[in-house]
Amino acid sequence: MGKYFRLLIVVSLFTSCTRDVIQELLFPTISLDARLPMDTNGYYHLTLNQDSNQTIHRITGEVLNTTEPTKVSWWSNLTWEYNGEIVPTVNGSSYVGENGEVNTVIAPIRSMVNDTLTIRATINEWNITQTLNIVLE
Repeated sequence: MGKYFRLLIVVSLFTSCTRDVIQELLFPTISLDARLPMDTNGYYHLTLNQDSNQTIHRITGEVLNTTEPTKVSWWSNLTWEYNGEIVPTVNGSSYVGENGEVNTVIAPIRSMVNDTLTIRATINEWNITQTLNIVLE
């Protein structure tokens, strides 16, 4: 009986070590959901609110294969100016939440109608990036 117990312990240790090694070998992944209609060219479309200067819209996503607090940096190609200050159209960073959920908010303005807003999300530690293109209508 003791022989089988020792074998069980060795197999358990090997299995848990293997699981940890496999987890370390998996790179994080990020997938974004613009929560907007997409055309056949892969561009999303956002209709700007004509009753206010800014249109607020949330972008969601999922980051997998991370085990610690993970920061996602956000960048966009469009900015605007207010009282001499440059205002980005996307929040600059967020952290991955429960179950790998990540969110940010974009806020393009009316004068950006017919522009294409490019949003880039990056997991800096891994240099993993995903990009969305949104046509502002």
